[in-house]
Amino acid sequence: MLEPMHIKVIGQGPDLVMLHGWSMHSAVWHDLAEGLAKHFTLHLVDLPGHGQSDWQPDALELDVLINKLANELPQTAYWLGWSLGGLISIAFADGFPERVKKLVLLSATPCFVQVENWPCAMDASVFKTFADNLDDDQAVTLQRFLLLQARGSQHSRETIRQLTQQLTIEKPPVAEALQAGLTLLIEIDLRTQFSTLQCPLKMILGDRDTLIPKQMLENAKQLNPKLATALLAGAGHAPFIAQAAACQHEIEQFINE
Repeated sequence: MLEPMHIKVIGQGPDLVMLHGWSMHSAVWHDLAEGLAKHFTLHLVDLPGHGQSDWQPDALELDVLINKLANELPQTAYWLGWSLGGLISIAFADGFPERVKKLVLLSATPCFVQVENWPCAMDASVFKTFADNLDDDQAVTLQRFLLLQARGSQHSRETIRQLTQQLTIEKPPVAEALQAGLTLLIEIDLRTQFSTLQCPLKMILGDRDTLIPKQMLENAKQLNPKLATALLAGAGHAPFIAQAAACQHEIEQFINE
C-alpha cells in the first residue's frame, strides 16, 4: 500500500490541481498560487519523494502514479502542470479524460527529448548527464539544473534566487525519486496520447526557455489542432516565478473562457 501524497489545499472556488516539475515541490508555486487561490481551490501536490511526500519504490512509475493521483484528487478539476508535472498531467488526462475539465501545460511538452519527427526538444544526453552526475553530487547537480532553467530569462537572477530558496526550505528530494523523474523525462513520449486529448488545452511557454524551443508550440498544434498557446516574452523555463502575474492572467483567461 503506497503512502498518501502530501497535497496542500488552499483558496476558494473551482478545483485546480497543480503539479510541480523535476526536483522541486509544491511550494515552488509561491506567488502564482497566492494569486490563483483568490479564485480557485488549489490542490498543490508534492510528487512522491519530493517536498513532504514520502518515497516508496516504483512510486513514480507512470501507471502507478496516475492511479495514485486519481485516488487522492477531486473527481473533476482543472489541471496545471509545469515541466515534468505537465508530462504527468497529459498522462492523467489520457487515463482519466472525464476528470480533467481543462489542462494548462506550463513550460511542458509531450516529449522532452529529440526523437524521430520531433526535433524541437533537448538532446537526451543532457538528461542522461544529470542522471550520471546525481550519484556523484546531488546538490551540485540540482544547482546546475536550476541554472539551466533560469538561463536566458530576462529575470534569471530572480529566478535562480527563488528556485534556490525553494530547494532549501524542504528536505532534499530522495535520490531514487530524482532518478525516476529523469527516467520519465528521457523515456516517455506522449505525443500520441496528447493528439487524442479531448479536453480544452493550453500551452504557456517562455520564448527564452532553454529546455523547450518555442518552435515546439507549432509542432504541438499539428498534433492537436484544438491547442491554445501563449508565448511569454523574456521568460525562461520557470515563467511563473519572474512573471507570475502574466502567467496568472493566461491561466485564468483560458479557464474562464
